[in-house]
Order: sequence, then structure tokens, then C-alpha cells
Amino acid sequence: MFPPPFSRDSIVTDDMNPLTQAYRDVVIYDGADADEELYAGPIVVHANGWIELEGDRLLSPSAIHHIDIYDDVTEPGAESTDDERTDGDDRTNRFSPR
Repeated sequence: MFPPPFSRDSIVTDDMNPLTQAYRDVVIYDGADADEELYAGPIVVHANGWIELEGDRLLSPSAIHHIDIYDDVTEPGAESTDDERTDGDDRTNRFSPR
């Protein structure tokens, strides 16, 4: 007669979940050397640390050394018309100045 008090379904949809963050253009590395990338493309970072890749694949946080995020990275005062990442000095993380 009454609904169950516990459910496996979230009360917050994936689009409205404040504990996830989506990025369009990232590069994931599995080692300290930045020579060989593990994955490049869009990701969703979940609150538990797991990374969702394209095709509904998940990547464990223990398999990742670091992630370079290229979303909206531009040089101050420079205008860019293309959305493609360039290899160079445009790498940033949350600790580097913008």
C-alpha cells in the first residue's frame, strides 16, 4: 500500500546531479610521463571518483595518474575560432593561474 522507504533509484536525475561534473575535452594519463595518453575526449566525473567515458564505459580512479582539462582554455586576449586542442603551453589544472 505504501511505497518502500528505500529505493535504488536516485531522486536526482543525472542531468540535475550537483555531484557530477562533465568535461568536453580532456586527456587522461595513467603514468607520470605525459608521452602516452590513456584516453582523450569527453568525460563525466562522478562523486565517487569514477570517470565515465564515451560508450558508457567507466574508468577507476586508481587507474588514473592525472587528467588535463582543455575546456575553455584560451590565452588572455587571444581569440580562437576553432574548438580543437593544440599541443603546447595551453595545459592547465586547477592549481595553475588562468
